[in-house]
Amino acid sequence: MPLKPKTYKINGAAADIVQKTCSNGVTLIAEPIAAARTAAIGFWFNCGSRYEKAGHRGVSHFAEHMLFKGTKSRSAFDIAAAFDRMGGYANAFTEREQVCLYCVVPALHVSAALDILCDMSENSVFPDAEIERERSVIESEITASLDDPEEAALDAVAEILWPDNPLSLPIAGTVEDVQKLDASFLRSWYADYFQNGDLNVCVSGNVDPDDIYRRLQKMKTRTVKPAQYAPIQKTSASIGEKKRQVHFLNADFQQEQFFVLYPLPYPFSLKSYYCFSVLNALIGDTMSSRLFQALREKSGYCYTVYSFFSLYADCGYWCAYACAPKKNAVEIIAVVHGELELLIKKGFSPDEVQAAKEHVCGEEIINAEDTEYRMKRLARCRFFGFEQTGFDAAIDAIRHLTGEELMQVLKALLKTGEEQTVVYGPKLTASVRKKIGGT
Repeated sequence: MPLKPKTYKINGAAADIVQKTCSNGVTLIAEPIAAARTAAIGFWFNCGSRYEKAGHRGVSHFAEHMLFKGTKSRSAFDIAAAFDRMGGYANAFTEREQVCLYCVVPALHVSAALDILCDMSENSVFPDAEIERERSVIESEITASLDDPEEAALDAVAEILWPDNPLSLPIAGTVEDVQKLDASFLRSWYADYFQNGDLNVCVSGNVDPDDIYRRLQKMKTRTVKPAQYAPIQKTSASIGEKKRQVHFLNADFQQEQFFVLYPLPYPFSLKSYYCFSVLNALIGDTMSSRLFQALREKSGYCYTVYSFFSLYADCGYWCAYACAPKKNAVEIIAVVHGELELLIKKGFSPDEVQAAKEHVCGEEIINAEDTEYRMKRLARCRFFGFEQTGFDAAIDAIRHLTGEELMQVLKALLKTGEEQTVVYGPKLTASVRKKIGGT
């Protein structure tokens, strides 16, 4: 029986979002787009650094690398050459709560590409020689990340937000962690969480969901229960429990990085997601936003400034971020606080709200042309429990947000004073630290 899709109109063309679980436990979420000439296929595995225990840090990321090192019937070169000859690409990434193996290919190669991804997820062989070669590659990757100021700073911030929880640890682990991982445990982790664990396949583009469903039905039955993560403990040392605190972390970089963070309210809804997207555009994520204008255009205090929010299964945060010379440290923090306080006191104008909503809608319209983005959007809705909505429905919901609703969300975020300020970079004098701590 054909799968029954949920139909939306996207730029006048019918787009069907199909969600169905195969008899083997694999869940398919597909968005066929008749006008597209490409397709993006993502295999999302329910594991990641948050699920790892001491002694096994970095195993999800290591196993993700090994997916490309050969299967029972394909060599590493065979896998690489196959996607190259399609004119597409395959890649993978590890997050704190998921691992994704994906490809983007011309639509005529969907069947062949899907076969390869199925093979990689079920039949990878993890040869000893390849494990040792890749161990060296991963160690180099970890060392390189330590030279990336923003990446190093975000890892340091996570340790402050979620101490003594795997969510705070580097996704790839440390070099020492990777050196401890032996081949037998890597193969065991792969067997549990890639071959036999929870799997969601998200597909967007010019595809036939029935064809994909039939191929996924041939995969092995999922027999391993979803991995369990250690929940965030509500203690005086975790975000959401402390009042305003300032942390100074010394690091051997040229500039300071500034983070002003607030915990997101949970449970987090799709409407909340839209609200924070619009608030970001208004506060810090556009050239006309409050923080960009105040910190860069009017004062020249910094080059980089923006705001963002990060979500996880049971926690998350909104953040105002800037990077600047340490001589501007006091002014940066003062301006961020001042702009946020001004928003709470005086609100924002109807023109600001309208401009921010149209910015977010414009981004959605542009992203609708990208099948990889659309595939990842399906996964985002799946993992955060959001309704699978088409782009026109999302744009309509964003345009109907009111200034009053946005202000309610912003006040709920800021009113408790549960703020964490992190200053990461060259050491500041005691007098400067005191001034920042008092702002």
